[in-house]
Amino acid sequence: MHEALKNQTQDESLVRARRRQIFLAACRVLARKSFHEATVKEIALEAGIAAGSIYLYLQSKDDILALLGESMVAELSEALPGIRERTGGDPRSELLEVMRAILDVIDRYRAAFTVLHHELRYLARNPSYRAAFERVLGEYTGVVAGVLERGRRAGLIHFEDLRSVVEAVHMLCAGWAMGPGLLGDTSKENFWREIARIVQGQFFEPGLNDSGAPGART
Repeated sequence: MHEALKNQTQDESLVRARRRQIFLAACRVLARKSFHEATVKEIALEAGIAAGSIYLYLQSKDDILALLGESMVAELSEALPGIRERTGGDPRSELLEVMRAILDVIDRYRAAFTVLHHELRYLARNPSYRAAFERVLGEYTGVVAGVLERGRRAGLIHFEDLRSVVEAVHMLCAGWAMGPGLLGDTSKENFWREIARIVQGQFFEPGLNDSGAPGART
């Protein structure tokens, strides 16, 4: 039994490693072409996996979309313990740190995130992927919602409709994926400073410097 458990753990580790490999390869391919132009074979070759073997880890091409969402949310989740330790229980600082972590994930996989964002409605309607989509989306929005709720209970963050605020926070961060067509030569740091100011209620205040408020990284 011990040997069987050991083999199972090794198999699970291999699957995780292969799916990570496929995720990174898909991100590179999607930086060059659209999701509909890309092929599973091309992604397999980019990942260094035999074209037929990739179906050991994916059921279909659409499964790549689910893998993109799962992998990005997993990276955000990995950042949470450090964020909570740094912010010391202040939900305002934690919200800003979480938003910055979301922005950093989007920036690392900008093209792939844009593809996922465009395909979300289709993925949500597909019965084969609805449950997986809802789980990943729930994990992601739950991170933001949890911080907001703690802030409201502490009397430090004020809002009426939680879903609306979660969506607004997401859209502020997701704006970075809109690309150079809209943002031109804007740097990620300049983009971050501006959305942090909006969240902190400083948008209408004159004479702001570039340091931001507590919790905002520059």
